[in-house]
Amino acid sequence: MIVVGVIGQKGGGGKTTISLNLAVAAAEQSLAAVVIDIDPQANAAKWKDRRESENPAVIGALQSRIKQTLETARKHDADFVVIDSPGHNDSGAMETARASDILLLPVEPQMFHFDTLPAMCDLIRIAGDTPTYVLLNKLHPTASVQAERLKQMIGASYTMPICPVHLSRLDIYATSADLGLTPLEEDPKGRAALEIRGVYEFICQQVNKLRSEHVKNEGLATGT
Repeated sequence: MIVVGVIGQKGGGGKTTISLNLAVAAAEQSLAAVVIDIDPQANAAKWKDRRESENPAVIGALQSRIKQTLETARKHDADFVVIDSPGHNDSGAMETARASDILLLPVEPQMFHFDTLPAMCDLIRIAGDTPTYVLLNKLHPTASVQAERLKQMIGASYTMPICPVHLSRLDIYATSADLGLTPLEEDPKGRAALEIRGVYEFICQQVNKLRSEHVKNEGLATGT
């Protein structure tokens, strides 16, 4: 079971949209996907209320019950779990970091968002240094050059690895959510769908690398 945490200090940074889209990307691969919604606003749960498909499941949970909720998901054979954490809640972000295999930290192209990165680095380090990738979100659809410059700037200034795929500011992210859907379902060949699949594939690649390295290190430690 892969556990992905989506964290960030800013509210309205797109964490819920990203969480739901990643879960649907996993469901698209015939995996049993779950979103654990620890945000008191419960936007993910409200999205699920508007949705007909059972996959992904959305579970509302207290941040203090993340571990127990993950155990329940594992017992029910979940393959891919996304924890949607609230903004402006360091304890929620820390619990999410501790429970996750990998973290996504979405930021918009604004200095107010970049200014939160040092504090988030400290929080992640205290939580155990879960592998974390900054995900640029809501860039103008034509800003490909700007996107690459921002990725280089963040990597150099904040020493945080960057997800090579960024998300654009496209209306379909919001309009599809109004129907309990995602761009993957409403426009499977569109730009937003391609972006989400790119982020999903990147996450899976990184988790597989981490697990392969862990197995390799275990073998060296035991002499096998």
